[in-house]
Amino acid sequence: MTKLRPFQVEGVRAIYDFGGRCLLADDQGLGKTIQALDWIRRIPSRRPVVIVCPSTVKYNWQAEALLHFGMRAEVLEGQKMRPGVTGKRGGALPGDIVILNYDILPHWLKVLRNAKPRVVILDEVHYLQNRKALRTKAAMKLVKNADSVLGLSGTPFTNRPVELWPALKMIRPDLFPSFTEFAWRYCAPRYRPWGWTYTGASRKKELRRILYSELMVRRLKKDVLKELPDKARQVFPLRLKSYKEYHEAQADFIEWLKKISPSRAARAKKVKALAKVGYMLRLVAKLKLPLTIQWIEEFLEMHPNEKLVGFTMHRAVINALKAHFGRQCVYIDGRVKGRARHDTVRLFQNSKRVRLLFGNWKAAGVGITLTSSCHGAAFDLPWTPGALLQGEDRLHRIGQKRKVIFKYLVAKDTIEEKQMLILKAKEKVLDEILNHSREAKDFNLFEMLMKEMSRGK
Repeated sequence: MTKLRPFQVEGVRAIYDFGGRCLLADDQGLGKTIQALDWIRRIPSRRPVVIVCPSTVKYNWQAEALLHFGMRAEVLEGQKMRPGVTGKRGGALPGDIVILNYDILPHWLKVLRNAKPRVVILDEVHYLQNRKALRTKAAMKLVKNADSVLGLSGTPFTNRPVELWPALKMIRPDLFPSFTEFAWRYCAPRYRPWGWTYTGASRKKELRRILYSELMVRRLKKDVLKELPDKARQVFPLRLKSYKEYHEAQADFIEWLKKISPSRAARAKKVKALAKVGYMLRLVAKLKLPLTIQWIEEFLEMHPNEKLVGFTMHRAVINALKAHFGRQCVYIDGRVKGRARHDTVRLFQNSKRVRLLFGNWKAAGVGITLTSSCHGAAFDLPWTPGALLQGEDRLHRIGQKRKVIFKYLVAKDTIEEKQMLILKAKEKVLDEILNHSREAKDFNLFEMLMKEMSRGK
């Protein structure tokens, strides 16, 4: 059985102190999974246990349970029980500990509720930040009669405090029963022509105090892993070889889009401002691609014994890089699932031949360890600072022996520069609420970007 580090033992003890209703929000890479599993191991009378997580980490949970504590867990697949599967409690579940992903949770909800789970663990609980989403509603129903509810996430909200409410409601409904009350007190509501919005942050110190005193455990790597090397960020500006197409799209978006795709132009006209932001970012990624490839080639030449992890929002970028670098690279996006994902990580970690891993910010940003590299790169930017931090900390976590350097390849004089500045401002709000840090104001990325673009900056 694996021996936990002292701070992990303290984390398990804190889960007990919070009565099994806890938001375990340790920094990425501090072993939230192993802490949750150790707590499960210590309460064998509370069964069944249901673990809900992103599909990309289902088998990781199963492997960790067996490897560290000898506990067997069953992974649920598809939208219904496989024929011939029988288990305890009248065949309702194939085991005392079951794992499934958020995408299929609504389809399994009836079976799971009939099994009356005593413990529900919601891994990467920020996946439930939209209170109106089907999977969030299903999770709300699943935890309703559970004795214990654990939410796990190094970034329990990725954008704004309003995203915290579903997790808080599920973990401590006695403290946060009403969305309206929470939103009006902590989300700086503003009235817009289309209604009230809750994209701000207010009474941040009060919210932080309640979180820490009532349900949240959060430690940072710099505080509990003194031996972990530093992490540094560097912005690497790229100047496009030609700005003609970019300026054309910026000046008259719909006319430019008609040349590319008349059908898309017709749809985009209905939501012009929002569509323009998305298309402009994809256009920059495309125009920047030759420079990105050149930058990677120079990295490989200048660092002959090093590996690189690169993140992007766009499948087209991954496809192009994969085609160019061939057997030197592996990739992780929504197409790489289950055991194939595990095998990809293992190949990157252990093979000297594979020097590059290209990942989608969302698919490769959680549940994997990439410590064989200390070099990371953002080929473009995610929408939230939470996603950014998740991606960086695939490298900067337990097991890393070297200083991590994460470079941001930003196209000069484009929307990416604005996006970088806004992400930096938004990160301050996360710091203030979660980490006792600085002041910051409203941080709606879409809204801020559209304002900037409408000014023609």
